[in-house]
Amino acid sequence: SYTFITKVNTMSNESKEQVIDIKSYWGVMMRRKALIILPLMIVPLLAFAVTYLLKPTFVSTVTILINETNLLPNSVEQDVNNAGGSRGYEMVSRDELQTSYYNQITSNKCLQRLIAMQNIPISDQLRTKAAAIKSNYPQISEDELAGNLLADNLRMQVAVNLKANNLIEIKYTSSNPVTARTMAGSLADIFMEENLASELAGVRSNISFSDEQLAFYQDKLKTAQDKMKEFRQGLVYASVGHDTTSTNLREMASAGEALDIDVSRLQDRRANVRTDLNVKGIDAAALTLPDDLMLEKSHLLDGASKLSVLLSSYNWKDPKIMNLNEESRSLFNQIGNDITLYVNKEYAAKPQDDRDSIAEYLIDGVSIDFESAKLAILNKNIGQAKAALSQDPATEVTMQRLQSEIDTYKKFYDLFVSHSQNAAIDQSAKKVEAEAKYTIIKPATLPLQPDSPKRIKIFGMGLVLSLFIGFGSIMIVELLDSSFKNIEDVSDFLKLPVLGTIPRIDLPYAGSRKKKIPLLVGVGVSVILIILIAFMHLTKKG
Repeated sequence: SYTFITKVNTMSNESKEQVIDIKSYWGVMMRRKALIILPLMIVPLLAFAVTYLLKPTFVSTVTILINETNLLPNSVEQDVNNAGGSRGYEMVSRDELQTSYYNQITSNKCLQRLIAMQNIPISDQLRTKAAAIKSNYPQISEDELAGNLLADNLRMQVAVNLKANNLIEIKYTSSNPVTARTMAGSLADIFMEENLASELAGVRSNISFSDEQLAFYQDKLKTAQDKMKEFRQGLVYASVGHDTTSTNLREMASAGEALDIDVSRLQDRRANVRTDLNVKGIDAAALTLPDDLMLEKSHLLDGASKLSVLLSSYNWKDPKIMNLNEESRSLFNQIGNDITLYVNKEYAAKPQDDRDSIAEYLIDGVSIDFESAKLAILNKNIGQAKAALSQDPATEVTMQRLQSEIDTYKKFYDLFVSHSQNAAIDQSAKKVEAEAKYTIIKPATLPLQPDSPKRIKIFGMGLVLSLFIGFGSIMIVELLDSSFKNIEDVSDFLKLPVLGTIPRIDLPYAGSRKKKIPLLVGVGVSVILIILIAFMHLTKKG
């Protein structure tokens, strides 16, 4: 025996280690197999059961196509092309572009618009949290802090993926499928609106500048025109006929303005009467005055000619002019009465209303002719005064200066009118181009199945975890177990050779019940877990 033991100890170390490793590891696994079987039976089922306790989440996705894939502004892109790449410009990487889109979509500006659009309330919990950190941000109100906290919560539910340089996928996660769809669609709309506004910002700036300049030069042009008007009125007030007093000039100008208003009013009224007569079947164009009334009308118009002669020598308020105006007024009243008598006699068969309309039509015609003749006389005298005063060199220089000022401002005004029109056209074109640039190729849909928890994935992770637990348990138990397991352990510990061994003899069925207890426990727990999973599954469906 001793010789045998010596031979065993003198075996090569390499063969000894190989035999010990293979046999010992396998023996350990067989001896501790319950530590592997129990986790494999319980942990995956337990992980699967826990998924029914987790709150399901739904994900809705919107995919946006950007038709234009240029990542650099046109001016920068031209510089790159002209430089042939020698200036060191680098194209934006896909990761940087995705980060840029994510930062834009999840910015406070976009999220605050989303909160306002969907009317998302701020919970009491967020208000309490905002009040707790208010002391750290004294310059910000509690409502603003609570709004920022709500935006932070929403930001964690948003994901942005760049499928290609021109294909953006926006995802929103929520416990409610309808909310997920609504929020994803709203975020996509906000993203496109913000980019559209950015595209049009430059054009709107040009329009704003043009409008400001247009208003400025319009005001300048109006001021210059008012100066010219005041100067011309001053010329008119300076002299008319032999009376050069400003009072006379103002009175004549006022009289001319009053006559102009009266003529316009009479023409409008006569047009209305003509329309009424035509409706009643009376041809207004065929209505004429008899010879005797035409003779009275010519006498009335002669008074206007006499007024022209008197104005060349007398003041507007001179008794001769006043008497002439009074005579003309009396003659006009007489003509009006004669026309009324003539119409009542000539159109006796017509109703009284029709006769009144005919008389009014004829009287207004005489009045318009007389007032127009007087207005022409006043305008003629005013024109003569202008012609006389315009011969003054100082007056001519002033007129030229004022007209030059008007022309200059008119030139700038027309220039900015054209610029404003072009900018408006450019804005319309840019808007159409920008609207066509962003296209939703996959709108937000209602998710019918929850995105999480992923039960199959969690079950697989439970299997992997159970293996780790099993092997880890075996390692720990073996490290803590200080008993002898083979001859080498005895020799190493006692530093003595082993003279012999007595093998263990296991009787049939001896201790089998004890070995089966862990397995029975594992089966029992597994059955309970399966029943629990089935119950929770039916409860969820119900």
